[in-house]
Amino acid sequence: MRAGSVQDECWICGCDLLPDDNFCRKCGINLTRVGKATAATGTIKGDHRVPIGIFLMTLGGLVGFVSYLMEIIPMLAFGLASLLIGVMVLYLPESNRSITSKLATDSSLPSLLNTEKLLEDLDLDERGIYIPVSGMGVCPKVFVPLVQTRATQRPPVGLSSSSRIFVTVGKNPEDRGILLDAPGSQILSSLERSLGRDLASIPLEDLQTNLDSAFRTLDIAKATTLTYQESTVSIETELTALLDLEEKLRNLAPRLVAQIGTPVASALAAAVSKSTAKYVTFKRAVLQLPSRRLSISLRLSE
Repeated sequence: MRAGSVQDECWICGCDLLPDDNFCRKCGINLTRVGKATAATGTIKGDHRVPIGIFLMTLGGLVGFVSYLMEIIPMLAFGLASLLIGVMVLYLPESNRSITSKLATDSSLPSLLNTEKLLEDLDLDERGIYIPVSGMGVCPKVFVPLVQTRATQRPPVGLSSSSRIFVTVGKNPEDRGILLDAPGSQILSSLERSLGRDLASIPLEDLQTNLDSAFRTLDIAKATTLTYQESTVSIETELTALLDLEEKLRNLAPRLVAQIGTPVASALAAAVSKSTAKYVTFKRAVLQLPSRRLSISLRLSE
């Protein structure tokens, strides 16, 4: 659902919605609204420079003034130094990391929005299917079916080597869909390079440790946890980068978020697909802005 819109049904599954609903009661899509997003964003983006700068300026001013009255030169110097440092902290330009994060967002956002427009123009409501694949640096492709049929539920593994966008996977006219590169393909490749291993060689029970280590090394996320039960895998991680991109996509590309996944969520889905050698689809993907927690639930199928 688009931010700020007021609808009485979910555009993904058609379930009835109440005005105060944050999530669809049927398909679980996160219903981001402008008011809530703005409030949460303020908590995230309000970095520590402002309070630290104000504190140093206040401390420096008080110490400097008292020291001047008492003619304590060393303390006067300390007060003036604190005051100047506080001014510098307040007016320093953004850190290189913030600039790099914004560049990453600005450079990747247009292509992701094009994917959103493609899903919208073709009126594709089915969730994308990550096709299992193996090989170092090879990322599963995502097949988005036109409709759910027996053929589209299990697209051929050979599609991973196809360069086509519109593909037919069965004999019937409705056995069609689009084949897309996973939004998280570059992140997945970086994860494997960091580990020096093909994720297809890592069993699911060891995947959490490897993902957490690789994400920390790349400074993308931390505290990654993975649980699985039968045909469902749940993953939670705390983002340390790309938060701005994740937030913007939830407002600008809701179909992409729900059906294919954002770059980080997509990389996680692709990693699970490679590790289990199974087809993977999203059940839900929720971003908790105040805590930076990304929680996804994936469905596995043979």
